[in-house]
Amino acid sequence: MTATLAPAPPPSVPQPAPGPPAPLLLERHHWLAGLAVLIVFFAPYQTLVQTVVTDDAVRKGLDIDEYDMTWQQVGYGVGILYGLFVGLWLSARIGARDTIALGLLGFALGNLLCGAAAGLESFVLARFVDGFGKMMVMGLCRTTLYKQFGRLLLVAIGFYGIFAYSTRNATPLLMAELDVHLSWRWMFWFYIPIALAGMVLVWRYFRPDRPPQPMNLPIDWLALTGFTAWVVAVVFAFSWYRKWGGWTSNAFTVTVILCVILPVLLAIRLGSGFSPDEHLKRLLRTRTFILAMTLRGLMLLNLVAVLTIVGLYATELRDYPRITVGWLMVPTTLTMASTTFLTTWFHRRRLRHVWLVVGIIGTAACVWWLSSLDNFTPKEHVALKLACWGAFLGLIPPVFLTDEIEGLNPKDFLYAGTLAVVGLVVPILTVPTATGTMIKAWSDRAEDTYRLNLSTNRPPVSEAADRVADYYQQRGLSGPGLQQETGTVLGGFAKVESVAAGFQWGLRFLSLMLLVLGLPVSLLLWQAARGLRAPPGAGYT
Repeated sequence: MTATLAPAPPPSVPQPAPGPPAPLLLERHHWLAGLAVLIVFFAPYQTLVQTVVTDDAVRKGLDIDEYDMTWQQVGYGVGILYGLFVGLWLSARIGARDTIALGLLGFALGNLLCGAAAGLESFVLARFVDGFGKMMVMGLCRTTLYKQFGRLLLVAIGFYGIFAYSTRNATPLLMAELDVHLSWRWMFWFYIPIALAGMVLVWRYFRPDRPPQPMNLPIDWLALTGFTAWVVAVVFAFSWYRKWGGWTSNAFTVTVILCVILPVLLAIRLGSGFSPDEHLKRLLRTRTFILAMTLRGLMLLNLVAVLTIVGLYATELRDYPRITVGWLMVPTTLTMASTTFLTTWFHRRRLRHVWLVVGIIGTAACVWWLSSLDNFTPKEHVALKLACWGAFLGLIPPVFLTDEIEGLNPKDFLYAGTLAVVGLVVPILTVPTATGTMIKAWSDRAEDTYRLNLSTNRPPVSEAADRVADYYQQRGLSGPGLQQETGTVLGGFAKVESVAAGFQWGLRFLSLMLLVLGLPVSLLLWQAARGLRAPPGAGYT
């Protein structure tokens, strides 16, 4: 038998060493998708602080009692919650792109109805439609934007962080300009052409994502209805506390009982397996997502509450024109956008949560600094304090936006984005209202103290009365006229000082709450995110 030798293998050809990876470049479809989302950011996203300095203009224009305005807040909140999950349910059947386009159409219709409202009932209905369409957009927009950018995820995160958050600080100025030069109705009609333009651009430049066949996405509508009822009860408990007289009212007692019982029933339903919603159960086991969602809620709560309180301070206590108040908030947009951009551009994964802790502590310190505002604080100092607060606030969005992406399975992004917005609705609807109630309560308490001092004629009051009386005596007043003018001045001073004290205590309460809640969440998120891997193509170091 003849042995045959296998042919010798050819000499190996040396392969060139792998070069550096090709840089990720923005292409034409990225720019077009960014343009479409930018238009969307200037419509539904800005309504969060739409009436910070013009709320009383809407109320007076419709001749609605201050307490009855709670009904429009409830209508808006119910529309937000149901619009959020209807949008999620609809996107599983027709795709996120078409759902966002329909939501923008509903948002435009809602603003048309708001501007045309003639009374409380029509305004509540219009606000429901407005909130319903708005959340069909916001619940899906962020996740859909990330899909358009693909591997350029960090670019999308930076784009979203800058234009979805920092631009809101300039919205009060725009609304004040529309109210002063046109009418409060144009505060709503202004958004109609922007929403329609955004609808066309989204439908034209977002990639089609309609599923080949409708997907079955079970949603626990009974749990959603119970959650909505709980939010409504909380809003009424905080808003009408003073009207009901607290615990002396049976209506207030029943409302508070509902605030306690409804979340217990929801926890039993979700924890015992009665709910068909498996997505929710899976997400609630994701520690990083829960912490990032909580941090997002605290950041937006910080944004809304501070702008609302400063807006009330400037319009009610200082009696500044609305446009002037709007200009005080504009520097915050610049500082917040700058720090968000810098922490995204010079992103270092190891330093991300360091900047988060700096942002939490810095914003709490700035809010405490704002609590020194009184009836004599110059406008320039108010703007400076807000600008410093915005610089620290801008450090927060890149952290929770990135941690949400790293901590979730991509299949859960859509549902997680919807659930995240639900977590934002509760603090945004309730905490500013609760803070406003506390400010009024502290103002009443301070006013009672001042009036007690006046009635008991304590030595400091006597000295102040003598100085005021001497001032009017030098101008020729005497007798009953002198006493009347002196009493009017002292009473007016007591009123102003008590209102200022209310704002100061409200800001201090907010500062401590943000620090007590924000710092532990930030540290826990830092610890939970240490074992996570960066998504591919994100450009992290």
